[in-house]
Amino acid sequence: LFIGFGFPYEGPAPLEAIANGCIFLQARFNPPHSSLNHEFFRGKPTSREVSSQHPYAEDFIGKPHVWTVDYNNSEEFEAAIKTIMRTQVDPYLPYEYTCEGMLERIHAYIQHQVGEHPCSPWGTIPVVPWVWVSETRHACTETCRQHGLVCEPTFFRFLNKKEVFLQ
Repeated sequence: LFIGFGFPYEGPAPLEAIANGCIFLQARFNPPHSSLNHEFFRGKPTSREVSSQHPYAEDFIGKPHVWTVDYNNSEEFEAAIKTIMRTQVDPYLPYEYTCEGMLERIHAYIQHQVGEHPCSPWGTIPVVPWVWVSETRHACTETCRQHGLVCEPTFFRFLNKKEVFLQ
């Protein structure tokens, strides 16, 4: 059981715990924390409201891996603890945090970056592409160097393989 005590907001530790087979118990914020009622958000340029320590885990993972309860309601808290202690979960990694999910997000980001920016005050301006495909028999490090970039293929051990691209 991994218990969140309300801070830090949206940190990686609950996701790591869930990926290792723990259940994450967190507090529900009522009212939700925002720049209007919580010092952490005061002065930050956001009107976002945070309903719990980790809203992503609450909304997109949920039970049985994530339990969000009112810590001020002793009956709700106790009932959650009793149920959690009888619950067995397998490790869970949301798709968004897998290698494939990350590559999918990068692909979507790239697809929306290359092109022209119609909202430029000077009219449309071309965006310099920052993704290059190596020619046959050329390593990515060589292609990056030709474009004045630095490539570190050790960070792409799952991507930098012909078999992956063929899939």
